[in-house]
Amino acid sequence: MENGQKSISDLFESRRIFNIPNYQRAYAWEKKQLHDFISDLDNQSLGKDYFFGTILLQVSDSEGHFKIINIVDGQQRITTLTIFIRLLLDRLESFGDDVSILRETYVKYRNEYKLRVLEYDQEFFRTCILEDSDNAKTVIETPSQRRLLEAKSFFIEELKKRTFENLRELREKIENAKVLTYSVVNNAEATLIFETTNDRGKPLTSLEKIKSFLMYKVYVAASDPERYLKIIQNRFGEISKNYEETLENLNTDEDFILRNHYITFESNVNTDNIKDYAYHLLLVKEKVNSLTLSSTTFNDATQFIDNYSYNLKETFTIFNGLSKLNKGNLLNLFYLRRSTNFFPILIVSLKYDNSQENYNFYKISKLLEIISFRVYGIRKRKLSNTVILKRLYEFAQNFRGDFDTLSSDLKDLIAEFCSDREFQSRLHSQNFYEDIQNNDLNYLFWHYENYLRQTEYPEDGNIGFRQYKSLSIEHIIPQFSRETLLWMDDIFRREHIHSIGNITLDISWENSAKSNMGFDTKYEYFYKYSKFRSQQELFRFVNPDTEEWDIKSISNRQEKIVKFAMRNWDYKSV
Repeated sequence: MENGQKSISDLFESRRIFNIPNYQRAYAWEKKQLHDFISDLDNQSLGKDYFFGTILLQVSDSEGHFKIINIVDGQQRITTLTIFIRLLLDRLESFGDDVSILRETYVKYRNEYKLRVLEYDQEFFRTCILEDSDNAKTVIETPSQRRLLEAKSFFIEELKKRTFENLRELREKIENAKVLTYSVVNNAEATLIFETTNDRGKPLTSLEKIKSFLMYKVYVAASDPERYLKIIQNRFGEISKNYEETLENLNTDEDFILRNHYITFESNVNTDNIKDYAYHLLLVKEKVNSLTLSSTTFNDATQFIDNYSYNLKETFTIFNGLSKLNKGNLLNLFYLRRSTNFFPILIVSLKYDNSQENYNFYKISKLLEIISFRVYGIRKRKLSNTVILKRLYEFAQNFRGDFDTLSSDLKDLIAEFCSDREFQSRLHSQNFYEDIQNNDLNYLFWHYENYLRQTEYPEDGNIGFRQYKSLSIEHIIPQFSRETLLWMDDIFRREHIHSIGNITLDISWENSAKSNMGFDTKYEYFYKYSKFRSQQELFRFVNPDTEEWDIKSISNRQEKIVKFAMRNWDYKSV
């Protein structure tokens, strides 16, 4: 293919098939970029040159009569353009225009579609985007497929607003739009150029930046760059696929995974400042740049890049695996909403676990959940506590499969930062309700409710996370009530109103409905018929001597809940 400026219609020559290589990112454009795309067209005057951008291409092998053209840079624009043209032609055809030749040029020539997206999205792109599958929404498997369908829906709605004359103007603007193409001969040349370019519609992600940087540096340093470039391309293709799958189950981003990879495998917690981990990409670049300053260290640079890309691919694979382990201790850890500090340990423990049904991994997950709940939740150690954080990072960086040692280290950390004595003391606190964050309160009583169901009412089944998200905490003797203030003395208010024995699990709207009612009224109309066993059991703690919910009731219930918590979050038994 000749380099230089050409029209869009010339670019889409009939026997060319454009292919997005597997190392490229999946479709990433969202509404902002789609708005910009159509706004550019609307603001362009007919008869004046409209520059669509620069496209970096690599001519690949032929397939029959077709020449395969790999898109090195510009795949987001070409994909969007293909979707838009397909829908534009449909609208023109509905007004009676003959668009058969245009459809062959831009969408499908004979039996071949003119654009091939990433392999795992290609079938969806063909049947649901370029064709009109009836069940498109139900077969979405990746975030990129969702974005492709959203782009199609966006343009369908936009084109519905247009008159026949405006539709024809859009077609003319697109066909005459100018594009600057640069065709490269090999991967090395593509890398050299790509490192100095950027995708117009959406800025390069950190993952794309590190990929292009590594490819450029291995081109500079390696004696046989083509071999290494192909290896890196294939690895980043697998990374992209794993990341797309990860997003289906785990709310994260590329930077988070890259940062945790650096902490776990590339850094030394004894020499690197923890605060510097936010600049993980810069630190990797500094390392590579230091090795490419002199030709005497080119082999070291090549080896580092090879190892880094291989290990990075493994980390993204592990994250994908983590995202699919939706059960037990791991889910509990996520529910506590402070799992960030634990990912390096999760990564290495899953990587080295060869036990049946990931027994060792789940054992470590349980200890991490205990740290999250006891150390950070109940003992209220700060997440930013560098002493704890450095210890956790050291455990991950030194781990090579010795689960007994890792378990012992985690248990020692719990004993040091929230011993049994401290844990029990906090649970007995007279200000327990005020001292502990709402999510930790909900979490404790959610587990207590499920404990009652498992031990006393197994036919009920557990309360799941969906129900958990709507839970709140209810004061049994309310904080403010005319009915109770008559007998509630200062000691009671000070020492018992906020204790663990005087609060229970509830649903937000029911909590509001109870308002400041006294115990007898709430039990008669709410607790007795509640779906929560932890509310139904309150009658057992009514003082038989006074037939009241009083200090003795609260103290007895407190002891039961504290004993449960000490057992449930007992690190020594794990």
